[in-house]
Amino acid sequence: MRMYVAVVGTGARAGEWATRFLASGLDVVATDPAVPSTVEACWPIAERLGLFPGASIDRLRVSDDPALLGAATVVQVVGDARAPDGAALVATDRTAFAHRPIHLLPLVELTGAPDELVAFYESIGMTPRQQDSHPLERWRLASGLVELTNGDPDAMLATMRALRATGQPVGVALAAHEARRFASGAVTPWSPGAVVDAPLRLYRTAVEPDWVDYNGHMTEAAYLTAAGWASDALFRYIGDDEAYREAGHSFYTVETHIHYLLEVDVHEPIEFTTQLLGVDAKRVHLVHEMHHGDTGATLASVEQMLVHVDMHAGRSAPILPDVAAALTAIAAAHAPLPVPARVGSVMALPPARH
Repeated sequence: MRMYVAVVGTGARAGEWATRFLASGLDVVATDPAVPSTVEACWPIAERLGLFPGASIDRLRVSDDPALLGAATVVQVVGDARAPDGAALVATDRTAFAHRPIHLLPLVELTGAPDELVAFYESIGMTPRQQDSHPLERWRLASGLVELTNGDPDAMLATMRALRATGQPVGVALAAHEARRFASGAVTPWSPGAVVDAPLRLYRTAVEPDWVDYNGHMTEAAYLTAAGWASDALFRYIGDDEAYREAGHSFYTVETHIHYLLEVDVHEPIEFTTQLLGVDAKRVHLVHEMHHGDTGATLASVEQMLVHVDMHAGRSAPILPDVAAALTAIAAAHAPLPVPARVGSVMALPPARH
C-alpha cells in the first residue's frame, strides 16, 4: 500500500483532519465511523481551497485494525485517543495542534515535534509554527481569522484570497498552499539527453469552483489562470523553480492571445498540451492548447510571448544556461510539429459591404 495517514480518534476534529489529508491527495484510514459523513460535509470548501493532484473522498476507509493503523506513514491522534503500537511518526493535539476548521485554516502549532512532522505538514500546504513563534502571527493564521469572520468558512476563504498578495501571514500561507499544490503535480525536470514529448503534456486539473461564473461555466479570465498554471508546469520542467526565482530570475508574459472555443463546467477535467514555437536569448514563444480531459475536445488555445527578466535589475536579461539548454532541446523536438492555425491570428472586423 502506498503512503497513507491514519486518523485515530473521534469527533469533528477527526473528520476535519481526514478532510485535510484527503484534499492533499493522500490515502486516509480513520477509526471513527462518523468521519466519512464529516468529510462529505467539509469537502465543498476543501475543493474551493484547492485539491492536490489525486485528491478524492474515495481514498478514505474506516478501520480499527491495529496493524493497519500502526503501519501508517503518519498517525494523527485526536483528543484522548491512544496511538497504535509500532507507529513510526505520531502527532497528537499536544504536539501538533490545529485550529478548527482544520481543513481550511493553515496553522498547525508544534510542541516538541520532530523535523519529519514539520516537513510533512509543509508538504500538504499547512503552516507549522513552534510555540515560541510570535503569538500575533499565530493568531492571524488561525483564531484571528475565525473571530474576524464569525467562523463562516466562505468568509474565511474570501479573506484569505483577498490577503494573498498583501504579505499578511494568512495570505502568504494561502500562496504557499497554492504553490505546494501545483508543485506536487509537477513532472520530472528535463535533463540532458531526455526524450522530449512533442507536444508537452505537463498540466492536468479539474475546473475549480472559483473559475466558474454566473453563466454556469468557466469564466474567460479563468482560461488565462489555468494557462498560467500550465506555464508554471513548463517552468518547473525547464528548471525555473523556487531556487531560480529566489536568485532573481523569472519569465514575464508580455503578450497573450486567447481563442475561446468550447465551454466547460465546474469539476470537469482539463489538460494542456504545450508547444514551443520559438526561443531566443531572452524570449519564449509558445502556445498552450486546452483540452477536455475526457473527450479530448479542444476548449481553447492560448498563445503567449514570454521574456526572461532579471528581477533585481528590473529589466530583461539572457536566459541562464541550464534553462536555455532545456528550452533549446524542447524547441528542437517541437520544430517538426505543424503550427496551429490560430497562432498569429489578427483580430479585426471584416470590411464593410457597400
